[in-house]
Parts: sequence; structure tokens; C-alpha cells
Amino acid sequence: MQENSKDEFLKIAEEYVLNNAGDHVEVSYTEDYDELFVFGYQARDKKVCLIGQGPILLVKKDGRIFEFGSATGHKHAIVKVISKLNKERLIRLFQEDYNIQKNNYDLIINDIYKDDENEELDELISVLLRNKIYYLVRDENNEVKSHDYTKEKLEEVLKKTPANLGDNFIKNLEDVLIDLINTNIYFRWTLSEIK
Repeated sequence: MQENSKDEFLKIAEEYVLNNAGDHVEVSYTEDYDELFVFGYQARDKKVCLIGQGPILLVKKDGRIFEFGSATGHKHAIVKVISKLNKERLIRLFQEDYNIQKNNYDLIINDIYKDDENEELDELISVLLRNKIYYLVRDENNEVKSHDYTKEKLEEVLKKTPANLGDNFIKNLEDVLIDLINTNIYFRWTLSEIK
């Protein structure tokens, strides 16, 4: 998709606006960057001024669209999307089909190296605790409660691999994965898409 011209990106933007906001609006501005085509929309009727919509960013390489509200400024949106794409590129070295827009994955620890098992286990537990991992338990009233993992609880869970840790982190999963990668690129993990 990268080879498209600005006119083709504008056509994609117009189609997106029509399908998602209606025919009473039109693309009101565009900006072209290396990886991104940025656009916004406004009412066709110049007597009307819409509020609430923010920048919309089209990823030129694959056509994905990231939309923001008016609370996110134009430059801030660009920085956020480029940061997400960079994280995605790094994560894809380990999980080829990872899509940062989906963000509906369970983290599975496949196994722990046997050579330096204790050191690697301690590193892994440190990363998980640092990223505020928690688990869910249904109580006697059938209500789901979250509980923070402790070092001891994680040691117990990680004795049997593969261990599905879910997506129960306070931070975004991509930040947890980047932390895992930066701490030890040899951790053996995969992601399972939640259906």
C-alpha cells in the first residue's frame, strides 16, 4: 500500500469519513508524512462547526486507521501512533502476527531455560511484578475480584509451563512485552489471540 499517491490516500480518507461519520461531513484537512497520512473532517455546511473529532491517521504501509478525539492534538496523535508502530515492529520479531491495534492477546510463558533457571525465573517474575500483573477469582457471591500476584504465587504458576497469564496487567500489554524483550530477549513467550 506504501506506493499509493497522495490522491489515493485522500480517496481512502474520504471513504473512511463517509462510512464512519456520514455524508453530511467531508475531509477538511490532510497532511502527508513518511509513514502516515493524517486527515480530519468537518461539516459540509460551512454554517455548522462540528466539535469532538480529532485527527485520524492512516498507516500508509497497511491501511490501518487510528482515530483520536479532540482531546488529542495533531502532533500528539502522530507521536502516539509512531510509538505504537515502533513497539509493534519490535514485538513482531518475536510474535510475527502481532497487531497492536487488536490488543486482545493472552500472554503465555512457554518455558524457562533450564541452565540458569533460577536467575531467569527471578528476572521474569520481576518483570511481571513490575508491570502489575493480577489474576481474577470468583468469590462466594459470584463476583469477580482481582488480586495482585505475589512472587510466591508466580513461582507456583510458572512451575508448570506453558502458563497462560492472560492479559491482566495494569499497563498496556505492548509495554509489558517491550519490558520482557528489554530485560531478556531469550524469555520464551507467545501470544494467544482472545476470540
